[in-house]
Amino acid sequence: MNELVFFEIPKQNLKIQIVKKSDEILEQIRKESAETAVMPDVAQYYTDIYFPKAPSDRPYTFSSIVLSSDGKMAYGDNPSGPLIAKNNFLDPDGSLGDFWVLNVLRAYADGIIIGARTLLSEPGITCHVYEERLTRQRREVLGKKYQPCGVIVSLDGTDIPFDHYIFDVDPKEEYKLVIATSPRGAEYIMANSPLKHPVIGPFKTIEDVDHADLGELYTDFNAFPVIVTGQGENPDTKVLMYALKKWGLEKLCIEAPSYCTHLLQQGMLDEYFINYSMVFAGGQKSPGYASEFGHMDHPHADFLTLGIHESNFIFTRQKIRYGVTNETDLSGYKY
Repeated sequence: MNELVFFEIPKQNLKIQIVKKSDEILEQIRKESAETAVMPDVAQYYTDIYFPKAPSDRPYTFSSIVLSSDGKMAYGDNPSGPLIAKNNFLDPDGSLGDFWVLNVLRAYADGIIIGARTLLSEPGITCHVYEERLTRQRREVLGKKYQPCGVIVSLDGTDIPFDHYIFDVDPKEEYKLVIATSPRGAEYIMANSPLKHPVIGPFKTIEDVDHADLGELYTDFNAFPVIVTGQGENPDTKVLMYALKKWGLEKLCIEAPSYCTHLLQQGMLDEYFINYSMVFAGGQKSPGYASEFGHMDHPHADFLTLGIHESNFIFTRQKIRYGVTNETDLSGYKY
C-alpha cells in the first residue's frame, strides 16, 4: 500500500509580490468569514486569505489552475497540466510558488473535486495537502482534523482507472476518497471495480437528500463511497453539491478544468485562482474549449488580488460575477 507523501517546499525564493488588492471586497469577505485567523505561511509568503461562509444549499467553491501566457492549460504533446508551470525554465521558483498556492487552497478546502480524466493523465496524483507546514497549520490554525476529502467526478464511471495510485493509499484515518456519478455510472462501478463501494443514493432531488441518512463521511477509510445523483448517464450537479454540503464539506477546491466550466455555466463557481506561467503552449487545450458563452451573456470577474513572481509568473484571485449585462446597475454591487 502506498503512503501519503509530505514534504516542505523551499521558501527562500517563494515570496509572491502583491501589486493589487480589492480592499473593500476583501474586507467584506473577512468580516463574514468562518476563518478568524490566517495560516502564518500564507500571510508571510502570499497574502491574507479568508473565504465567505458557504451558501445554504452548496459548498463555497474555488478553483486552482495554471495557464500559459496564451491561455493554454497543457502542451499538445503532453497532457499533464503541471508542466505549464514546471517547464517555465526561466523561473523554477515561480513554478514552486504555483504548486505551493495549490497546497494553500487545498489546506483551506474541506473537499477537492478532480475529474476521472485527471487520474489518467497524472498517475501519481492524490487529493491531500503535500506541504508539511501547511498540513500542520491547517490543523492548528484552521481547526481541520482531516485531510480534504477527494471527490472524483465521472459521468458514467467508465473513465475511472481503479488501479490508480489514489485508490491504494494508506489513509491513517485522515484521508477519504469518494466517487460522484450517475445511476448508470454506479452500475458500471459496482460491476467492474474490485474496490469496496458503499452506494449513497440515488438522489434525483434535493428533497431526496433531506430524507436520506448520508451516514458519517470520515469512517471506514478503506471504502470508497459512490454518491449517485441524477438519472441515466446524467448526474445532477445541484443535488450533488447539496449532498456534499450536508456531508459537512463547506469549501470545495475544484481541480477539474472541464468541471470548472460546468460550474460556471451553472452559476456555482465562486472564485477562480488563475496563475499564469509566461510560456507559450499554442494548440487548443484551454479551459472550456468544448463550451461557449454568448457575447452578451457570460460570467465576469473582479481581481481580488494580483501578484507576481519575478517577471515570469502572475498570481490572481478572481471573484466571479454572474448576471452582469451592459444594462446592469453596479452601484450597489456586493461580492
